[in-house]
Amino acid sequence: LERERLKPAPEADRERLIRRVSFDLTGLPPSPEEMAAYLADTGADADGKVVERLLASPHYGERWGRHWLDAAGYADSEGFGEKDLERKWAWKYRDYVINALNKDKPFDQFVQEQLAGDEMVPQPYKNLSADAIEKLTATGFLRMAPNGTGEMNDAATQNANIADTIKMVGTSLYGLTIGCAQCHKP
Repeated sequence: LERERLKPAPEADRERLIRRVSFDLTGLPPSPEEMAAYLADTGADADGKVVERLLASPHYGERWGRHWLDAAGYADSEGFGEKDLERKWAWKYRDYVINALNKDKPFDQFVQEQLAGDEMVPQPYKNLSADAIEKLTATGFLRMAPNGTGEMNDAATQNANIADTIKMVGTSLYGLTIGCAQCHKP
């Protein structure tokens, strides 16, 4: 900034600060009551208290979970063909993602549950604990790619579903496309 003879933007006033942090963490503006309480709090830890409250809000997981759900290809329908069949239980996976963020679940555990939650739960699947149900629900991640097997369950549709699932896993976890590997084999 000095080299370009620029000056930093002035420090935001407290009203702007709470609005910015509220929108950033929850996607929502502060309520009039939250605004008034923050502006009345002149303690040194006022900013920290606001951040902690927003991180504890269920809206935090809703706001930030959407980014993962986008990467996972979340949809309430199969996204395939004329029928585009409804995924009646997809919302359970959506809620898993939101709850995982709200509980600050470690990322390695978050990924492991989505890729292999069914392998973490001993069979037979009877009298399941809440933790076991959560792990099984997490594997909904592997069902988020467009899937036409409910409409046309032939070999080509099955292979397309597998390829789309691999692409979705690759782009969300590797951060790059691996679609070229489908045609360019060693």
